[in-house]
Amino acid sequence: MKSPDNIQKLIALLSQSSTEDYNAILESFDFSSIDFKPFESWSSKKYTRNCLYRDAHFELILLCWEHGQETAIHGHDGEDCWVCLLEGEMEEVFYKLDRDKDLLEVGSHKILPQQLTFMNDRIGFHKIENSNNGKSISLHLYAKPIENCVSFDEVSQKFVERALSYDTFKQPTLKD
Repeated sequence: MKSPDNIQKLIALLSQSSTEDYNAILESFDFSSIDFKPFESWSSKKYTRNCLYRDAHFELILLCWEHGQETAIHGHDGEDCWVCLLEGEMEEVFYKLDRDKDLLEVGSHKILPQQLTFMNDRIGFHKIENSNNGKSISLHLYAKPIENCVSFDEVSQKFVERALSYDTFKQPTLKD
């Protein structure tokens, strides 16, 4: 049955597992059993970051995207990041620094519903854009919460340190 309480099953699985198991957990989890509506928030100005769970080991964030909204090109402060697209369609673009420290686009791909992607700083940088004609929703898992990250400033053409925040924090109560 679809319920917002079913997010607790995912949180419990992740809490009892090591980082090495996160990919397999996310690939096999039935996200259609979770009603994400109570955790959604929307803005016409920017995508929203809605925290579902946070502890010292990981954070789980629901991102809600209107058409055309995108992240800046960014890194992950040394942490691992998994993205599962729940609804819509996204475009992920990958970047690396060349020998002269200039930013180069090195590839891109579409992300479709129920697809899982992975990113970390060893791979490079990326940006994600809602390429869907309507809204998109994605679930992001970070192995260790990310307080700050570098993001590429289009005006100065340099990376700058940016503090991260949530638009909402609706951590469900875990049941025994």
